[in-house]
Amino acid sequence: MKVCILGAGAWGLAIADLLSSNNCLVTVWEFDKIVCDSLEKERKLTSKLPGYTVPEAIKFTNDILSAVNDAEVIINAVPTQFIRSYFSKISKIDFSKKIIVNVSKGIEASTGKDIREMFITEFETVTDDNFVILAGPSFAIEVALYKTPTAVVAACKNIETADKVRDLFSSSYFRVYSTDDVIGVEIGGSIKNILAISAGMTEGLGLGNNSKAALLTRGLSEMIRFGTAMGGKRETFSGLSGIGDIILTCNSSLSRNWQVGNRLAKGEKLEEIIESMNMVAEGVETCRIVKKIAEEKNISMPIAFTVYELLFNGMSPRDGIAELMTREKKKED
Repeated sequence: MKVCILGAGAWGLAIADLLSSNNCLVTVWEFDKIVCDSLEKERKLTSKLPGYTVPEAIKFTNDILSAVNDAEVIINAVPTQFIRSYFSKISKIDFSKKIIVNVSKGIEASTGKDIREMFITEFETVTDDNFVILAGPSFAIEVALYKTPTAVVAACKNIETADKVRDLFSSSYFRVYSTDDVIGVEIGGSIKNILAISAGMTEGLGLGNNSKAALLTRGLSEMIRFGTAMGGKRETFSGLSGIGDIILTCNSSLSRNWQVGNRLAKGEKLEEIIESMNMVAEGVETCRIVKKIAEEKNISMPIAFTVYELLFNGMSPRDGIAELMTREKKKED
């Protein structure tokens, strides 16, 4: 199987390693030619995957057109807000006999579209039959470097395609389940990043386990409300791309979004945090668009709305907690 991975970040390389070990012919496209040449020669990305060496079988290229045209499976590992920047370069590709697998998470800030919508509206030959989301609790360094037992879910409206991707990715340390709930899996992967920012804040403020348990439980309720309103299945949010991703991302300093919240709680400015990070924290822009959609659809999301105020309107973390704790009393939902 010929596979092209778009994006040579930590997750793109982890996926490349996995598929190469599954006997796929893997080419990774990197937009920055200097980085691309360095990866081809040095086989390392120390800033994002310290201690990891890229197998010699994995090839790198700066030519996206040839890489995509030659592949049977195309995996998008480019951060959500940068995906559209490369569309024009591959606009004439016929994707009808290819499978597109997205491993990025988030909602496009400028349009409010999820990644599936972006691809399907941009390319006539990308359809619900050949577009797949792969998501779940998985840190790149644990997959690439340590081969830690990991479980994720592949979602496609055509369950046969989801099953093909499940079989392609499955290995002795990487277990993949399949589902047809694309919307639910995408929403879970997006909302958990907002919750991770809030979880990092609770840690940064030195709050205890009671606070974290309350935050994650009520955060799951918000994920379910938003996800079902958008067309996802309620049961999906009890699975790997819902509560599974919450457990992982909201409890570890390896999470970029957790780091943003943690550093905000300690007094750093958002602009300084973003500038200093060498990877993208998707939850920041996702929070902006989720708030807009939730307001339009009248979806109650007090945690997400508070995170928005903390990120963009200068609210202090302690004021945010006070506001959440003194909201109008209600029945648990």
